[in-house]
Amino acid sequence: MSRLGLIIQREYMQIVAKKSFIFTTILLPILMVALVAILPAFLANVKSDEKKNVAIIDNNPGAVYAAAIQDTEDYHFIKVNQSIEGTELYSYFQNEKEGQGLNAIVQIPADLSTSTTFYVYSDQAINSTLERDIKNALRPMLEQERIQSYGIDSLADIIDRCKVSLSSKSVKWGEEGEEKVSSAMLGEIIGLGLSFLTYMFVLMYGAMIMNGVIEEKTNRIVEVIVSSCKPMELMLGKIIGVALVGFTQIIIWAVLLGIAGTILGASAFIAGPTDPAALTESNELAEIIQMVLSVNYLQILTFFVLYFIGGYLLYAALFAAFGSAVDQPSDASQFMTPIMVIMVFAIYAALFSIENPDGPLAWWCSIIPFTSPIVMMIRLPYDVPFWEMLLSIALLYGSAFGILYIAGKIYRTGILMYGKKVSIKEIIKWIK
Repeated sequence: MSRLGLIIQREYMQIVAKKSFIFTTILLPILMVALVAILPAFLANVKSDEKKNVAIIDNNPGAVYAAAIQDTEDYHFIKVNQSIEGTELYSYFQNEKEGQGLNAIVQIPADLSTSTTFYVYSDQAINSTLERDIKNALRPMLEQERIQSYGIDSLADIIDRCKVSLSSKSVKWGEEGEEKVSSAMLGEIIGLGLSFLTYMFVLMYGAMIMNGVIEEKTNRIVEVIVSSCKPMELMLGKIIGVALVGFTQIIIWAVLLGIAGTILGASAFIAGPTDPAALTESNELAEIIQMVLSVNYLQILTFFVLYFIGGYLLYAALFAAFGSAVDQPSDASQFMTPIMVIMVFAIYAALFSIENPDGPLAWWCSIIPFTSPIVMMIRLPYDVPFWEMLLSIALLYGSAFGILYIAGKIYRTGILMYGKKVSIKEIIKWIK
């Protein structure tokens, strides 16, 4: 155990003491916030100041529909006071393209009220925003015409009053029948976030273990190390050391998230609602807070840690075993492909299980050890029966320890083998 502790300490300090670890630990949350919140808003505002010129040819009397189309941020509409059809459209476009820099022509036919179809002509690919802007401008006018065609007074007002907007509130009963406001969407967000977090960390730290094993094998450092300890101790030390690195990052991110949330909450509390409209929304805010607090975070986080550790041990053992069987990272693709297929299947199964977390797909994939660490995260916010979680965890850890034992046999032989392409068939011989 003393040798194992030294190996764990070495693996842990070798990663944590690097400046790159500190840099990525601090920078990654900032990058995630920037990608999710700041970058989309920035890209949405990055637009060309140059407007495209579009000619509007309305073949209806008085050009009534052309008057409804107004300039937008992207397009300047030129109203053509004449009716142009057929082959004359192309000639007109070519002349105006050189003269006014025309980009497209929108033709509104005389039977628009019945056909509900207009035409957009251009010699280049037409942006969908142009068609959307034209539809948004013409649709209210056409709807109004149809309402008036029935000859019923105040029909438009009657239709507006008949429109109903439904809302729903999910109420969850407690053990003693007390009612709490809950949210299916909140459960989906939590489950999906935990699934992606498990997928990302298992893949990232598993690859880190494989690369570390290959690097030590290539540099012949492992020959010196195994002279002082058993190969199984070295493999377990690597797996546990990298796992502690992962938990260190998660704890740091949790602390940073808690500090940020406390600061934002305190700022909102100090500022208080100053707008009368904000005061009327206090009940909705109270319901949102109650909905957020209705989730059993302690149970979810507890089982998340259990599934994360079990899934990590299972996949990390495979990464370490296959890393010991190759000399170069490029040679590991034949072993990595089956693992990646399973993990990608697991994340897709989690996505398809959102709408039916108690369905057959979700149930089986939350029981099978290779997919349960990811798929069960989707089901946790929905109060999974306790026996199902115990069965799933028992199978997960039983499989993880079994694969650790098998991986130890592969690691023991492969770590000192050089210059030979190893096949799956030969690896099976090592296990036997």
